[in-house]
Amino acid sequence: MIVNFMSSEESSFLSTHGRSQREAVRRMKLDMNSRVHSFYQALRDGKYYFLKALRPEHLSDEFYRGSFRKEYDLGMHLDSEYIVRYHQLIDHDDECCLVMDFVNGLTLDDFLDEHPDYFSHRANTQKFLRQLCLALQEMHRHQALHLDLKPANIMLTRVNNDVRLIDLGCSYMDARPDSMGQTMHYAAPEQLNGTYEVDARTDIYALGRILQTISEHCALPSYYQKIADRCMQEKKDERFQSVDAILSILDEKHHSSFRLGWIVAAALIVVLVASFVYLRFASTATVEGTVFIDTKYQDTLYLKILSADEHSLALVQAPKGGHVYTGDVVLPDSVIHDGETYYITEIGDSAFSFCTGITNVKFPPTLTTIRQKAFNNCSALNNVHLPPTMKDISMEVFLNCKSLTYVNWPASLTTVPRNCFVSCTSLRSISFSEGVTDIKQDAFCDCQQLTEVELPSTLKRIDRGAFYQCRSLQSITLPANIEVIGEYVFHKCSALSEIRIMAANPPFASSIVDKSFKGVVRVPEASVEAYRHAAGWKELDIQPL
Repeated sequence: MIVNFMSSEESSFLSTHGRSQREAVRRMKLDMNSRVHSFYQALRDGKYYFLKALRPEHLSDEFYRGSFRKEYDLGMHLDSEYIVRYHQLIDHDDECCLVMDFVNGLTLDDFLDEHPDYFSHRANTQKFLRQLCLALQEMHRHQALHLDLKPANIMLTRVNNDVRLIDLGCSYMDARPDSMGQTMHYAAPEQLNGTYEVDARTDIYALGRILQTISEHCALPSYYQKIADRCMQEKKDERFQSVDAILSILDEKHHSSFRLGWIVAAALIVVLVASFVYLRFASTATVEGTVFIDTKYQDTLYLKILSADEHSLALVQAPKGGHVYTGDVVLPDSVIHDGETYYITEIGDSAFSFCTGITNVKFPPTLTTIRQKAFNNCSALNNVHLPPTMKDISMEVFLNCKSLTYVNWPASLTTVPRNCFVSCTSLRSISFSEGVTDIKQDAFCDCQQLTEVELPSTLKRIDRGAFYQCRSLQSITLPANIEVIGEYVFHKCSALSEIRIMAANPPFASSIVDKSFKGVVRVPEASVEAYRHAAGWKELDIQPL
């Protein structure tokens, strides 16, 4: 199809009706799906532009037109080589269109697929992160937040791999919160908990998520992993307070290569000394305070005394240069230290994080607690048998365990925590013992092979996005005691055709499926009319069980 590219005084960018053709370009079918927008590439004066236009059916919607005006107003005031440049807004009765620079490059997600090892080089990560921070700095300087920072909205140019931040359509400027948006996996807690108390630290959270996404494709240098971890703190006060703070440490990193050489040399000496100590002591050796190494068992274990009185231990993360866990890891029922018998009751924060060679873990019968990110990115871990003694498990424990196929969940754990199994893309089934009452936000988000979910009768609440993007899930049965189903619980579950609900009274619900859902919701026969008139349900096809 041929499209005219005309000046705004003459008429539309897209329409050719009744107009002489000044410069014709071929309309390109871009791989960008949207219910609201159409996208074009156009040529004028030898330069390509990118066009974002409202679809005809939305031209009369003042909300969408207002969003375009807001996006253009912000884009025209931003002056950064790392943000796509806005040129024009066409705002006529028969057309509403934004004109921007056409970026010749790849979105970050496509770039990662084509260049999986690019960010394993420190200089590349340094450059990318600094440019992205400079783009955000310019937005924040204009009292604007991006609020939808994700790989699809970051492009890398084909020449020089420079950052271009695109799509300001969800940005929040001053007192204009009406068009805020987010993408589930990259949204900060304050975007998802209903408070919308957003500020610069909200974008900083998404920045950490982006670094985490990069780390799933390659081994991100540990320095940047630490930056990501701080960005992603749940409490805003514990994150970086501004992108200026991140830029400051990045610049310090860049200008301190000489000092870094001495640090690396010192670190090597420490590793050599630690290796000598390790070889010198056959059984145990004090590492730091209450932390000691135990080498009697199948693996070298890094253990911390939690309570000398209760003889309890926590297994903690190995220090840099320490033993790397691989294969089948066996945690012993008891450990002898200084003549006393101790028991492992806890697995500490990030204890096995990024141990990509672990395939299975045998837990001791004394284990009660698993802390945050304990098995984060253990990409070869395939089976988890949690003991019935478990009392507490924290968020993101099995995040990105992409080989995980089986988990048993004991009745002693009443809550499935937030982000617990995000992107466990090999997990096919999950069943819960009676006693589980809550499944928290994003618990099984992006478990794309999940086909069978057996929920207990005790379940009362499923929080926002719990099964978001579980593309293989075809049906699910919700028990009679269910009271609350959060937003987006089954969004992008493209194979879902049937939701069965045993509850006589319609649970509180809002937007649990997206508009692509064409399936049926089956409820008790006596409750059909109640569901058909209930908020959150009346828009769906309600049929009797």
